[in-house]
Amino acid sequence: MGSVKLLNAFIDNLSMVELLEKLTQGVVYTPNVDHLVKLQADREFFDAYNSADFKTCDSKILFYVAQLLGSPFKAKISGSDLFPAFYNHHKNSKDIHIFCWVRVKE
Repeated sequence: MGSVKLLNAFIDNLSMVELLEKLTQGVVYTPNVDHLVKLQADREFFDAYNSADFKTCDSKILFYVAQLLGSPFKAKISGSDLFPAFYNHHKNSKDIHIFCWVRVKE
């Protein structure tokens, strides 16, 4: 699996099919422009991103920037596209469980 470097972030260069075949467990982050900016100054956010199992391009802007830099992404894979695709890909598997975690600030 290759990756594309944008600023200080390495984003996995996968098609949706490749990601679905590899993703049986783990954490997926979907970087966008806002995330890329925040990664420049927020060390805790940066460390969390580096701990993810997969990071996929969730932005047409990042998708086009990578093309202009000569390192195109295979696909833009947003979380809203990934979730239903993951469900449909694994819906008959007894070994795959879907869990979503949302952090609420008090």
